Amino acid sequence: HTKCCFKTSDLDGITPKLFEEARLHLWKDTPDHQKSAHEEIAHEIAGSLLSGLGNERSRRHEDEKLMKKGEIEMARGRKPANPAQEEIAEEVSVTEEVKPEVPDKRDEEIALLKEQIATMKQMMEQMQSAQPQSVIQVAAPEGERIHFIFEAEVADDNVFLIGENGMYGRIIGKSGMFYVPKNDFSRINDGLFRLMLDKRWIIAVDGFSKEERESLGIDYKEGEYLDKKAFAKMVDLGDEMLEIYPKLCDGHKEMVAKRFYEAYKAGNPKITRDLVVKLNKLSKESGSEKGDFYAIIEQMNAKDAE
Repeated sequence: HTKCCFKTSDLDGITPKLFEEARLHLWKDTPDHQKSAHEEIAHEIAGSLLSGLGNERSRRHEDEKLMKKGEIEMARGRKPANPAQEEIAEEVSVTEEVKPEVPDKRDEEIALLKEQIATMKQMMEQMQSAQPQSVIQVAAPEGERIHFIFEAEVADDNVFLIGENGMYGRIIGKSGMFYVPKNDFSRINDGLFRLMLDKRWIIAVDGFSKEERESLGIDYKEGEYLDKKAFAKMVDLGDEMLEIYPKLCDGHKEMVAKRFYEAYKAGNPKITRDLVVKLNKLSKESGSEKGDFYAIIEQMNAKDAE
């Protein structure tokens, strides 16, 4: 048997799983309307590689026949005949000219195969670049979906993909919402997703029963997290934040402190000493040694001392 080994890392966009599926289904009659563009590309690659394997197997078979014939002639006491060498010898003896070196046909076939693979890689890149950058959302009946909110103090151009390769959508920036079919929840509930649930960066609005919320640790208390409006306008809330802050979970308290610090550094006049000192006192009562707003107070003191 002949084996062909190659690294799929050399083929952008082609994974071992994709190639294996193409190989397994290459001889099955799959209707064209059921084939995806990626599957067709993988089938072409599989066909090209298998064609190369066929040519290699044929050449090896011919070599084996010639070797076997040579062994028989040697056993009879004769020098094995090599028709190709005899023709070259006759031509040299008659014309006394050296025959130009003939390119190895095998090298030509390998070069052709490489060219085909390069073309397929280019097609894959074009397909990927042509994919729209809009949010992809899987449709499902309302009663079977889980509604989530994403809220995190990340960069404005941060991209959070929901599910593998963003199959359930993507969030750009600090906040957004998405839906996931309840039957598919296990597909997104990996270590990172659970951490974001724990930190309340992701809020499960509805779709879970009380028992499910308790088992997942998302049985929220009243006022535990910032709603969409408060998250977007937390700096503008002013003294109202003094009533909201004490009820917040640790994750959202950290978000408030970070947002206030960034606003102060940007020169926002709504970040006053009186408000910051009161919020810092509340944070110390929640367990922070110096208070989550201590860095702002220090910079205010240094500025006043100048």
